[in-house]
This record gives sequence, structure tokens and C-alpha cells, in this order.
Amino acid sequence: MRDGATLKLTLEMDGSSFMSLIVKQVPPSGQPLSQQLGLAREALFYQQLAGDLPDKSVPKIYYAAGDMKSGTKVVIMEDLSLGSIDSGVLFGPGNPNNWNRDCESLAKRAGNPSSRQVALVTFRVMARIHAVYWRRNSLLEPDKNWLRGQAWLQGQGRESWEASQQIVRNCWKQCQQAEGSTSQGIIQWDPQVKSAAARAVEGISWEAQQKRLHVQGYWTLVHGDFWPGNAMWMIDGSDKKDHDSIRLLDWEMVGLGSGPQELGQYVISNMDPIERRESERDLVQAYYQELKQGGVDVTWDYCWTEYKFGGVERWLWFLVYFVAQEGMSVWAQFFHDQIRAFMHDHGIMAATDIVQPRP
Repeated sequence: MRDGATLKLTLEMDGSSFMSLIVKQVPPSGQPLSQQLGLAREALFYQQLAGDLPDKSVPKIYYAAGDMKSGTKVVIMEDLSLGSIDSGVLFGPGNPNNWNRDCESLAKRAGNPSSRQVALVTFRVMARIHAVYWRRNSLLEPDKNWLRGQAWLQGQGRESWEASQQIVRNCWKQCQQAEGSTSQGIIQWDPQVKSAAARAVEGISWEAQQKRLHVQGYWTLVHGDFWPGNAMWMIDGSDKKDHDSIRLLDWEMVGLGSGPQELGQYVISNMDPIERRESERDLVQAYYQELKQGGVDVTWDYCWTEYKFGGVERWLWFLVYFVAQEGMSVWAQFFHDQIRAFMHDHGIMAATDIVQPRP
């Protein structure tokens, strides 16, 4: 173990050539937090499940080991830094992660793909992943209890679910207490978004959670932190197929849940509302068609509904959390405005459409 969670490892081979690898680890100082958040699940995912993924949808993994009890994790993977870029930069400078990055130059290096093109490729790849694991009963076995949400899907683990929701309850309480002050946690609330946040927090209910999870019985393996920054866009070569263009990273939140919800989370996080309005139905339709080609028996209405409402409910959890953090008000304002545009475009009303945040 070395200090630092991510290291570059250079191997000298035969004295004349070199091979670069990335080592992701949890140093001793980070083990308590890793244990609390379950970050070792990423290594277990690579070790136990990634072999069933469509070709090249994740980096090549040479070694992976993790322990949920201790929080330790080591993953050795191929180094993608020379032949790819974080696809988040291809959505422009809007997202706070891009504010200090030269998005224009990076996009030029990648051939200037549009955000619609990047999202289309990414959604098709994710649909293939979702199709592989759609309602796979082996994921419910005890040896896969490290998957986030696995217990919740089976009506168990209420205590851990309540703990996740208590975080957002506490954050919302902080937001309410800060009203009218000059706290850095204050943002310019849109009335409908604020009503949605209040409605979501007030509606937190284990029973409602169970009802949602069992409607039609649709669930699959989900990335859990699905946004463009966790997808690397491959820049070498010109005529690549979808699976050659994207590598999905950072599976620390991998679990079981709603596949289409991930799409809503993705577009709200980065996509400019103007381009989203012009392309979102085509993007979700491409995802839906890919699922059907993968043998998944699912309805368009389910995919579209979960994309809309699931994406907003997932982001309301993040929004309330960000607003309550000191010094993150500018971040919170950006995501608030993304949610506002999304809710307005889809006519999502707090009183009738919002149930509770999705942790």
C-alpha cells in the first residue's frame, strides 16, 4: 500500500519496452470511509461480474480484490489516459467539474463529437449491460450481498436504507434553518424545485420504496454513479463501433435498481437543456430498442417514465445534499437549474409526481 488512492504503475518489459497500468486502492487512512461507503464493491464487481459484460465496455482488468468488512480494495487496470478523455468534457463547460478545464481543446482532440453523439453511444452500451443482468436471479444470492440495494430489493436492509435517507433528511433540515441567512448553502430556489425537494423529503417511506421496487418487477444491475465523467471516450481510430468508443469507470456504487433511471441521472448531470430537449426522446428510444434486441421484455412507457421521474428523484437526493454543504452553493445552483429545466420540460409537478428521494 502507498499513499494515494490512484497510482500509475510503469512496468519495464525485457529492458526495452514499457507498460503503463493504473492501480486503484484504498490506503490505510481511507479504510474507515471506504468501509462506511462500501467502496470495495468496485473490486468485487470487476472480480465476480465484469466478465459477463459486453466486450470493452470497461477497462481491461488485470487484478481485483476487495473486502467490504475492512474497506480494503486493490484494482489493477489498463491505463486509458493516452488514448481517451473523460467524456464529461464533451458536454461543454457547464458542469462544475469542467469549469477549470479547456473543454474546447480536449473536444478537438477527440474529434469534436456532439454531446448527443456521446450520449447515444453511451446509452446503447449501458442498455447492453442492463440487458445482460436484467432480473438475473443469481444477483439476489447471499454471495452478492455487496451489491448496493440488493437487500432493499428483497424487502430487507431497512436500517441501511433509512440511514441513507436520514442523511438527506438532516441536510434538508439544515437548508430550512439557513433560510434567510447569508449562509453559503443558500441558492436561488425555483418554487417548483423547492416544492419537489420538500415533498420528496416529507414523503420518505420504506413502504413506498418497497412498492416502487416491485412494480412490474423490473430491475437490473446499475452503475449507480452514471454520468459522463465516469465514461471515457476513446479517441484513437475513427470508425469505431459503440463498444469501442466508451469505457465505463468507477463502479463503487454498483448495485441493483432501475436501469432507465440512470439515463435521467446522466442527462441532468451534464447535458445542456437545449440539446437535451432536441435529443432526449431519441436517446431513450435508442436505449429501449437496444434492451429489446437484448431479449428484455419491457415496455416503452416504463423506460420513459423511469427516465423522467427516476432521474429527478435521484437528483433531488444529491441536490439537497449539495445545498447543505458549506462552500458548494455554486455547484448546487447549477444542478438545481438543470433539474428546474428538466421538470419544466416534462411537466413534472411536486404534488402529483414526486414520491421521495432515491438514495
